[in-house]
Amino acid sequence: MEITVTVNPSVDRLYELKQLEVGQLNRVQLIKKMVGGKGINAARVSANLGAKTVATGFLAGSNGKYILEQAKNDQYKCNFIETNGNTRNCYTIIQNDGEKTEINEYGDHIPLEYFNQLQETIKQLITKNKVAAISLNGSLPPSEIHNFYPQIIAKVHDLNPDIKIVLDTSGEALAEVLNSHYLPDFIKPNETEVAELLSFPVTKDYSLIKEEILKSKLKKIPNIIVSLGEKGALFKHEHDFYSIKLKPVKVVNTEGSGDSLVGGLLYALGKNYDFKEAIKWAIASGTANAMETKTGFVQLSKVLEVIKTIKIERIVD
Repeated sequence: MEITVTVNPSVDRLYELKQLEVGQLNRVQLIKKMVGGKGINAARVSANLGAKTVATGFLAGSNGKYILEQAKNDQYKCNFIETNGNTRNCYTIIQNDGEKTEINEYGDHIPLEYFNQLQETIKQLITKNKVAAISLNGSLPPSEIHNFYPQIIAKVHDLNPDIKIVLDTSGEALAEVLNSHYLPDFIKPNETEVAELLSFPVTKDYSLIKEEILKSKLKKIPNIIVSLGEKGALFKHEHDFYSIKLKPVKVVNTEGSGDSLVGGLLYALGKNYDFKEAIKWAIASGTANAMETKTGFVQLSKVLEVIKTIKIERIVD
């Protein structure tokens, strides 16, 4: 079984208009309303591929009920904790020229008692099931708790050191992990996120990114997948680095591709594939999502098609 943890999910709303007039009245129509949350998207993809997947985290209010209702259309199981308030909203405004503006709420304050309850839920899931992998996903809601992800990583390792941990977050939440003694097995920044994290210019150059990783705290992470868009990805496995290239596909919607990559990785870890095969499933799932109109969704047939085109080569100094 695989587990995804999303402590700050959302209901996402997409609006389209000719041009956003700042400071003026803008009338738009709601184009799409959908479930948001990195771990929920990852759970959907993992389950689509055939893995027994459970999504947990926090839900609240009418938005939480909407997420649970929508989950009935998917194959993953829900084991969320209901909190006070309302699950946050996130808004995306797309202009005719393709420029995108995002407005994301922080989310309601989550008291410490709910984080303690979530830790107990994760413990019960691990002790009562054969869990191969768990992903910790997204931003943290406002709370008095600190080092939440390091605490979860420590608890999972204590319960079962064989469980692989995938961390998909950024900013302060990622920094807390890197500054702790409790590290995940995988992280997956894209070229922009890794550049911001390590304070160097955005680049798709494999050698430059490798060099910056080796000079940073990231070198302690056993596996790092750096998504590079049309150029594929850079993959660090232990002390070696690999280039990942694949045949270009017709891109329809890239939203949720990073989450889908995590879903594919969870599925592969559950199958106990070797690291190269696991990375192929991860990259293929992220790519297959980009071929769909839905967010955080893949078709197994398309994933298998993409896998056939993936080439992994070790980068030699």
